[in-house]
Formats: sequence, structure tokens, C-alpha cells
Amino acid sequence: MELELQRLSIMLMDPTFTDQQFTEEILFLKEFPIRSIFVLPYNVARAKQLLTGTMIQVGSFVDFPLGGGTLAKKAFETGQLYRDGASDVFVTMAPEQLNLYGNQSYEALEQLSFGRNALGFFIDSSHLTENQKQILTMDLAELNVSAISLGVNLTMEQAIYDMSIFRSGRKKRMTFQVNVKAPTLLEIELLFQAGASYIGISNGREILPLISKWN
Repeated sequence: MELELQRLSIMLMDPTFTDQQFTEEILFLKEFPIRSIFVLPYNVARAKQLLTGTMIQVGSFVDFPLGGGTLAKKAFETGQLYRDGASDVFVTMAPEQLNLYGNQSYEALEQLSFGRNALGFFIDSSHLTENQKQILTMDLAELNVSAISLGVNLTMEQAIYDMSIFRSGRKKRMTFQVNVKAPTLLEIELLFQAGASYIGISNGREILPLISKWN
């Protein structure tokens, strides 16, 4: 089994981390050629500093976790994240926002990326009903956005189910990152086979040495 570390993101989203714990985690993770490390907005500048000299990108979320903020709030936070050094930025969108003004929001916010990685939308799929997910699939098909991040700490069952639904409406240029709580090596492989472009995991300290060993 060979897994591409460049397709993995590590989620360091625990608000209880002390600065020392956060620093130790980043210094451990920077030894592996992963795609990115996602942190809470107030940790972006610190993560960027600690990752100097590596190719690892810093990611974060705008208007997290509920996504019910105004466009002005989302714009302010988006600009701040890019100024602090984030490359992977996902704007939290409540499902009802996508249908009403998803493309309008994207067109306004995407300009704030300053030519860096394309801005994406984050959708917390963990609490949506099946009917809501079906409607969301149709809404996604109409969006101009090219990157979607799904869920936080999803179970494997939730992640596989979400990919089976959402990939059916995927545009060719739309990528999906699905965020799973603590997958095994086999589960990571299964998620890629299910259509995930990238996978966000929270158990990097356990998984990354194993992947490096097997690769």
C-alpha cells in the first residue's frame, strides 16, 4: 500500500492547545512532506513562522464553525487569513447560504486570495439530514467554487457516505477534502478510492510514521 503524503492535511484545530503543545506538534509534523496543516485563525501566523523552509501550506477556516456571518464579516476574516500567511482558505458556508448567494459570495471573496491557492468553501456535513445533503449536491453543481472541504472529525461511515453523494454532482475542476477524525491506513485508502481529492486527519502523529514506513 502506497499513500501519497502530499494528499494529506493535518487538522490542528484543538482550541485547548497551549502554545508549547502547538509548537511541538508543528515541529513534529514539518518533518513529513504533507500537503498542509489546518489551524484555527489565530494560529495561522505562528504556524507559518514555524513552517518556514518547508513546502507545507497553512490552512484555516473563515467564519468557523457555523458560517452564519455576513459577507462583510467573511471578507474581513478572509483577507486577514491571507495576510497572516494562509494558503488554503475555506469559507464556512451554512447550507442555506449556498442556494441564496453562493456564487455572489465566492466572486466577492475570491478576489481577496491575491493570486494564491483558489479560495474554497467549507460545509459541515456532519449534522445534515440525507434530504439536506441531496439538495446540497444540486447546489454544489451550480457553484463556481473549485474546492470544497467537508465536515470536521467525521466518522469513516459519514465520510464514505458524504463522498458517495457529493461526488455525483462534482464538476471536473472541483476538488473535495474530507476531514476524518482518526482513520487507519486502510480507511485513508478507501476514502481516496471513494473519490476524495484530499483527506484531513487529526491523528497525524500516529499515522504519518506508519505511512513513511510503508512507502
